[in-house]
Amino acid sequence: MRTDNDRLSQAALRRHHIGIKTKGLRYRGDLYVFRFNAGQYDVYLNNEHVMSLATSNVQEAIQMFKQQS
Repeated sequence: MRTDNDRLSQAALRRHHIGIKTKGLRYRGDLYVFRFNAGQYDVYLNNEHVMSLATSNVQEAIQMFKQQS
């Protein structure tokens, strides 16, 4: 995932009061990115979609991810 472009697009969306929820998690030596999308969290590893978690709470999404891993 290209973070420099993502941060610029996030700033542009925030200017229009549209928030982007993104959280990084280092788990077992890898960096997973949780991104809120259409009422659920999508999990990415190395810019590839790993799974989707049906929740709107990032902490709950992390717990669900750890249980499924």
